[in-house]
Amino acid sequence: MQRTIVYVSTHTFATKQAAAVIAAIVAPAERRNASLGVTGALIATENHFAQLIEGPDAVIATLMQSIGRDPRHRDVLVVQDGGSDRRRFSEWSLAYQGKSAYFETFVRPLVAPGPVRPADVDRLVDLLTRLAAPVARPLLRDIGAP
Repeated sequence: MQRTIVYVSTHTFATKQAAAVIAAIVAPAERRNASLGVTGALIATENHFAQLIEGPDAVIATLMQSIGRDPRHRDVLVVQDGGSDRRRFSEWSLAYQGKSAYFETFVRPLVAPGPVRPADVDRLVDLLTRLAAPVARPLLRDIGAP
């Protein structure tokens, strides 16, 4: 059984620093996650992070403690925590698509005052899953090659 956590947080760095700070997060996280047997996906918006991580329970618990101490973000809010028999991101130690203002529309409902709605979490997880989906390459016969 694998543990899956989805969290959102508010980043603490200036917009002009975003590219460098996010690069300093993503590259080491890809290596660390691969060595720990963790998979998942991360998005960054103008103001927030959202991440789904999956892996062995003890590893995810330790990783969440580390994430909670990271000064590059604050207000870490776990919006989903559960078990699963299969991984959504088995091909990715950390899928990351780049920073996008569009992603904010998926995160904003989760950080707004009031209870977190499961439908909003499902919408975010669907986005993460679609962003990490492999791109199908056309077969030569499909594009008219002999």
